[in-house]
Amino acid sequence: MTTLLKGLEVTLEKEPQNNKSIKEHLIIISDKEKGLPFSKGILAASISVTGLDIALCHKIAVDIEHYLINSNIKRIPLDELRSVVFRFLKENVNLEYAEKYLLWQSVGKLKKPIIILIGGATGVGKSTIATILASRLNITRVASTDAIREVMRATVSDKVIRAIRGSSYNAYQFLTLPPVGVDPVILGFREQVMAVIVGVEAIVKRSIEEKNDIIIEGAHVVPGYMDLKKFESKAIIQEFVFTVADIEIHKEHFTKRTVETQGSRPMQRYIDHLDKIHSIQKYLEDLAIKNKIPIIENYNLDDAVNQVLEILFQRVKSEFSKIRS
Repeated sequence: MTTLLKGLEVTLEKEPQNNKSIKEHLIIISDKEKGLPFSKGILAASISVTGLDIALCHKIAVDIEHYLINSNIKRIPLDELRSVVFRFLKENVNLEYAEKYLLWQSVGKLKKPIIILIGGATGVGKSTIATILASRLNITRVASTDAIREVMRATVSDKVIRAIRGSSYNAYQFLTLPPVGVDPVILGFREQVMAVIVGVEAIVKRSIEEKNDIIIEGAHVVPGYMDLKKFESKAIIQEFVFTVADIEIHKEHFTKRTVETQGSRPMQRYIDHLDKIHSIQKYLEDLAIKNKIPIIENYNLDDAVNQVLEILFQRVKSEFSKIRS
């Protein structure tokens, strides 16, 4: 069967009906006496960081497994396996994706944690994108600013920080003094962000100290509210702002959220405040432009994720060029 993936014609072959020989041929990946069994699922995931369609990544992983079995290879060093993957990508896709794969596999040599900050108004798909990126990049730590806010609600008196009592779009209802001459929605949002961002920055600092990769997502990740330049020499930090300009598509996001959470987050609550949510979205977009932060419209999930991966790839490539120069 032949299909077209991202402009590439790929022949998808069925795996052999009799997998007995494959199961009996255990391949160990290691440079030492002990190692880990070869897994085409893990290999496919490591290839997907290049931005290739996951179906194509799986096909390449299956082809590599067959190649290793047919070559009677039962133990292979990790570097050699990566060389095999590079060759398969070069021959079956192109050199660009092969080089992307090798670069991502070498990112540990930079000895800098990757910290991805994902911001955007309520309902633009931040948590979904964060989950996909974590899987693609093999990042085990994902933090939500909503969770940080909940911790603060439980530990800090709301008399001290009243704005954390509400959601990002209705924090203005908890302001101590009524605003004069300014948009109350934005003022309430700003006060909540200024409180929550303290926790966000603490997580960033801890991740850098422990050299742990992490993705932090939430409405409280706002461009310009943290001085990220002071961390430039210690980490690869990339911030993004996601948006959904189309009102109807944004409503569909809330419908999907209601289904996924089994009604615990009813869509009508958000739709009733959609004008306020879009007011915050405009505020975030303006700050992103001012601070030169990439703005990504989340109309197609695959395209949005691939845009993030491409920007991250260019950042990593730039870091390696600094070492070579």
